[in-house]
Amino acid sequence: MTTQAQIQGLGAYEQWGFTLEHPDDHVLFLMHKGERIAIFSQSGATEESIQETCANHLVMKHGWNGCLYQQEDDE
Repeated sequence: MTTQAQIQGLGAYEQWGFTLEHPDDHVLFLMHKGERIAIFSQSGATEESIQETCANHLVMKHGWNGCLYQQEDDE
């Protein structure tokens, strides 16, 4: 279950299949559709660093164009 704190940390990236896991009191795993893509120190992780890692993952691994919300074509 995704908590409100996790949604806040992920921002809009939560809608793109990102989740946060807390295996212990010291580390934080950033997951994308079940795949671990980053490990953070819980004391050093910030919303900005988590969301930047989400964006970088989408660009590098999935060819993302940077738009958080899908837009309909204006045809």
